[in-house]
Amino acid sequence: MGIRYDSLLARALAREILDRWRGVRIAGLRMASGRRAVELAFEDGSRLVAMLHPLHGHILELGADAPASGVEGKALPTGRLSLVDARAPADERALLLTFGDRAGRPWEMLAIELQSRRWNAVHCRRTEPDGDERPEWRIEAALLARDAGDRSLRRGASYEPPSSARRAVAAPPSEAEWAAVPAGDEADRRQAVLRTWAWTSALNVDWILAGSDPAEAYTRYLALHALAAAPSRGPAASDVPGTPPRPAFVLDRPWGPQPYPHPVGAGSGSAAGLLNAAAQLLAPGGGPAPALRALPAAATDDDDGDEAAQIRKRLRGRRKRHRRRAAALERQLDAAGPPDEPRLLGQILLARKDEVPKGASAVTLPDFDGAPREIALDPARDVVANAEAFFDEARRRERALERLPGAIAAARERAAEFDAHLERLAESGPSDALWAAAGGKPVRTRAGRTRAGGPELRTPYTRLRSSGGLEIRVGRGARDNDDLTFRHSAPDDIWLHASQASGAHVILRWGRRNENPPRRDLLEAATVAAVHSGARHNRTAPVVWTRRKYVRKPRKSPPGTVTPDRVQTIFVEPDSDLVKAMARRTEEA
Repeated sequence: MGIRYDSLLARALAREILDRWRGVRIAGLRMASGRRAVELAFEDGSRLVAMLHPLHGHILELGADAPASGVEGKALPTGRLSLVDARAPADERALLLTFGDRAGRPWEMLAIELQSRRWNAVHCRRTEPDGDERPEWRIEAALLARDAGDRSLRRGASYEPPSSARRAVAAPPSEAEWAAVPAGDEADRRQAVLRTWAWTSALNVDWILAGSDPAEAYTRYLALHALAAAPSRGPAASDVPGTPPRPAFVLDRPWGPQPYPHPVGAGSGSAAGLLNAAAQLLAPGGGPAPALRALPAAATDDDDGDEAAQIRKRLRGRRKRHRRRAAALERQLDAAGPPDEPRLLGQILLARKDEVPKGASAVTLPDFDGAPREIALDPARDVVANAEAFFDEARRRERALERLPGAIAAARERAAEFDAHLERLAESGPSDALWAAAGGKPVRTRAGRTRAGGPELRTPYTRLRSSGGLEIRVGRGARDNDDLTFRHSAPDDIWLHASQASGAHVILRWGRRNENPPRRDLLEAATVAAVHSGARHNRTAPVVWTRRKYVRKPRKSPPGTVTPDRVQTIFVEPDSDLVKAMARRTEEA
């Protein structure tokens, strides 16, 4: 079973954690990435356990007499610190637990994020920069290293908590402001409230909007807003013996019992605190927390099998390639420079060509404002050829400034797609669609058996599908190119490669001896070859093609080097968007 968290539940849970453990020293902190779990142990023997799989996750307390939680991950150093603060960012599903010294100065933090299907945890240390800069939290360890929008949850990155963009985060709206939000039918009204007002969620919006009276809905919303603004009690419960935990409620929801800080809706039973409620709901037979023998299998059974590990490795490798591509394109963009400077130098040369000595390697000429300009020249060229070289450079820079931003955005978008695939893998496990995104399932050897004592062999190519339904195979690397061309294609398949540029071998599966493939499919395969080559940034790229049976490999030639005969050349525009569309078509097939 899983527990769902919203911003109101996170705020109430943070207050309860502060009430329970403020001033208590930390005995240990463990993170287990494979099980997506975190255990924070205190010196009084109690433990705060967060199982962070969004489909069956929860946060609960285990007492000193409870058995081991099963979180056997990496132990992180925390020093001789105690819990000094616990809070939730306003209108966000996250817990920020701060550890400090005896004077209460914060030094470390555990951030537990519960946004939608991106549950995660990071361990941070406080840095004290020089000068007037503000102190910041630097990530020391992440349960799942990833990028969350414009935030990086990776080791060494500066940690910024999530922030809300909804209205009325700090103070409630007036009744007139509440009524001014436009809405149509019941579904539109529900979406308008969720989209506009802070502290609302799928857990409480139906209770807020129960009935048709806007004034009653406003009153219910004010009750929840006041609950979000309630302060912490101050001292820990251990400092004030007998202090009862804050009241909590257990809601009856379709996915199961749901702890919550307010009785929103029918079937809301009471409980002694949110942590106790979670422990009781997860205990065998619904018994009390001390009877909890072990965490339920559904809550911890997130260990990776061999299949999931293979998919994850491939997806991460592909994501890394696209990130590297984006970084390389950014360097090209930075080096390109503005086109105005070389164009101006060319214009100066043409305007004052009679003043340029023949064979000079440099010349100083006044520009159109009268300022002197030193211009480097190629002494083997005349003045007009040097000017044309400057104009060519200006055009090259213009093309780079025109194309590179889009190519950078496409590479980043492609890397983000693999981030999404990795999240789907963590949430729902291996699937045919994820295997396709990772490049296809491993293939068996030609003898029909997998390699003894090891994993199945991977395919040396990735698959795409043309708009006409033909399969296109793209070599992964130089050795894979040879394997694709000579072991994973038929004699009458179409072989393609970018002309005069390094790149992947591409096979258009055809196999018909007496006819050529449709021109549209051939052009799409040629576009794939251009995009997967060093000519990918050109406006147009020549691509050669022939039957695979006319391709031979010279003796002792390097991997990927072949000699094609009877080739024909077609010119295409390297269109990465078209290739991405073909990849999506392949994944959906």
